[in-house]
Amino acid sequence: MPRSYPAGLLLPSDAYNIERHQVMGRRVAGLQLAKAITANLREDESLTLIGTNPTDLRALAADLPLPRKSQLLLSTRLDPQALTKLGCLHVPDPGLGHWCGLRSAQKGHSCSLTGVIHTLCSNGVSKALEELLTAPLYPWDALICTSRAGLQVVEAAIDGHHEALEKRFNCKLNKPKGPLLPLIPLAIDPAPYRWQGLHGSRAEQRLWARKQLGISADALVVAFVGRLSFHSKAHPQPIYRALAKLAASQHQEVLLLECGHIYNSAIGAAFDDLAIDYSPLKVQRLGGLEPASDKQKQVSLAAADLFCSLADNLQETFGLSLLEAMAAELPVLASDWSGYRDLVEAGVTGFLVPTADALKGAALDQLEREYRLGLIGYDRMVGLRSLAVCIDPSALFQALSRLQREPTRRQSMGVAGRERLERLFSADVVAGQYRCLWQELKEVREIAANKKPHLLQEPVRVPYGRLFASFASEGLELGPWQRPRDGTAAKALLGPMQKDFCEHWCGENLTPLVEWLDAIPNNQTFATGYLTDKFNSLNIPIEFQQALLACLLKLDIIQPVEVNNK
Repeated sequence: MPRSYPAGLLLPSDAYNIERHQVMGRRVAGLQLAKAITANLREDESLTLIGTNPTDLRALAADLPLPRKSQLLLSTRLDPQALTKLGCLHVPDPGLGHWCGLRSAQKGHSCSLTGVIHTLCSNGVSKALEELLTAPLYPWDALICTSRAGLQVVEAAIDGHHEALEKRFNCKLNKPKGPLLPLIPLAIDPAPYRWQGLHGSRAEQRLWARKQLGISADALVVAFVGRLSFHSKAHPQPIYRALAKLAASQHQEVLLLECGHIYNSAIGAAFDDLAIDYSPLKVQRLGGLEPASDKQKQVSLAAADLFCSLADNLQETFGLSLLEAMAAELPVLASDWSGYRDLVEAGVTGFLVPTADALKGAALDQLEREYRLGLIGYDRMVGLRSLAVCIDPSALFQALSRLQREPTRRQSMGVAGRERLERLFSADVVAGQYRCLWQELKEVREIAANKKPHLLQEPVRVPYGRLFASFASEGLELGPWQRPRDGTAAKALLGPMQKDFCEHWCGENLTPLVEWLDAIPNNQTFATGYLTDKFNSLNIPIEFQQALLACLLKLDIIQPVEVNNK
């Protein structure tokens, strides 16, 4: 019998699928985490993946690097019994308060919940962070923060909401002891950035890649890989201006190699117009309206002399593209912004360019007020907000000039960057940190179970059965029942008005249920337990059985005995 991995992963398609959805850091990170954990399964260990679409889930499982003698268990259902067996459920977002509903009316220590932060500035995420204070969460639950800056945002959100509640109720409130806020970075597998089909040194890879792209061997190539968006990633004007100035002051061709995804043609046109304004800088782009492929990303990084990303946007909390550049042994020139400062060791693996935020520390600005009230949209908010962030132009140009003049330093920084990546951010290292966290949460949970076996999880919200108790005349009777002589054929469950709903309850066992019901003789009497046993044998979840019974009554497929005898 395989041992169970200490957590199950909730992986809806939106959390990892970059073929169906826009390429975004959280999706790339979700896929990388699934690969890292799967690749590090131990012998005879099973990992449960939970998704909403069985086809997507099977396709994901087929792409994961499964070690020999380990296995993946796929599920499209979340139920309390399954969670108790898993011990921990990891969700791909910070909304732990939302997922607490899975433990409603269960023992609070029945399982742990863990989540992870990505973008932290949307209204939805802001509310989710505030819920961390009031939701029934415990020291065996955890919200994983991927950077120190992200951790500070989460702590500030909790502290701010705590202060607001104390003022609202005019009393001192104790903070709960959970969830924990561990610091674990995102990860990548560095192997794809050492070209498997290309032998030789980093310098030979560089020449080979430039030949593929038609780039001069003597040019200074600065790469940017990521989403090409001036309003939601990084405004390109600072790097365009600095590189144009560098090109004008040196007897060397300077090329900005952009590789990524442009969301629409208007954004693409804006980038094109800006490049024209900053001649003699040359700009070459891979990808665009059609997202760049992994191979194009690898070629871009192989061809480059250095990597530059000047993020200025509230959406950025980590910086996976910086790790990709480090994997390709490139020095990294980045803005001193958010999670970037955790990745770049200034002066060793690259340089950090100072940033200044006009709204730093502001109590509340009009832009934030308008967004929180829904008067302006999210894209406009982050775009306007990013324009209030300045990249130090003098420091940027000095760093570029230094890297341009010192090829040996570029090389040593690139090597140091790759070593730092493999030591701190590689998939194996991060997968190990996740395993340790989930094992520690299990131990904390077990201690709590021994100390407080009576501990129950309160419902997160008042349940519908209580909220709407006044709507119906009475509750459902418990039988006995009969298959009426003049009743409805059970195949009605397969009709267009019912089938989709009934499949939600029964899954693939709807047809066997119909066949079984139609085989019951007319007027045969049976107790509720008789139906319950059949439902159980068809693996119909217990939480759906009462609703399914009511549906059979509603459609007159079964009747109460007393009604049928009138």
